[in-house]
Amino acid sequence: MLNQKIMVFVKRIISLPILFLIGCGITEPGPDVRIEPYCNMPVVDGIPTLTLKDTWQTIHMIDFEVTVDGEPEEYASLSFESNLFWQLNDTLGYFTHQWLTDEIEYNTYDTSYVIGGGLHDLVPTSNYRSLTDDEGLTRNAIAPVRTMAGDTLILSYSAYIQGVGRHSGELKIKLVR
Repeated sequence: MLNQKIMVFVKRIISLPILFLIGCGITEPGPDVRIEPYCNMPVVDGIPTLTLKDTWQTIHMIDFEVTVDGEPEEYASLSFESNLFWQLNDTLGYFTHQWLTDEIEYNTYDTSYVIGGGLHDLVPTSNYRSLTDDEGLTRNAIAPVRTMAGDTLILSYSAYIQGVGRHSGELKIKLVR
């Protein structure tokens, strides 16, 4: 009887690590997902740099290519979010969202200016969503305003691919005049 209890105890102790090793050793690598942004702008000090126009807003297109295991991914859903916003009827400053909190910081050179209106008046500097075509390509429009010169626009992107999941990245763009 004592031998049977010892054998059961030994089997439990030995089988648990073996089960763990077998369970962990059979993982297959997931597909190779790549999301490649093409900025079409000069790179200065390793950062893509967008020269803002003298007009209020500069619109610039950024191309994205999505591939899975080297093949173009059709109908991948891309989401975009920028850290910079501006407010309607305000040409003196702009807003920065740091993503760590829900707080938004107002940036302006004129400290005597008091803003009015609500946060619902904020205008994003990026489109929100797009789908890839049959070649795995899509475009996103960014539209910073001239008061943002000297700041860095951070464009976060996330692609949802059916059967694969979500993959994310970000692109930093220096804004100059």
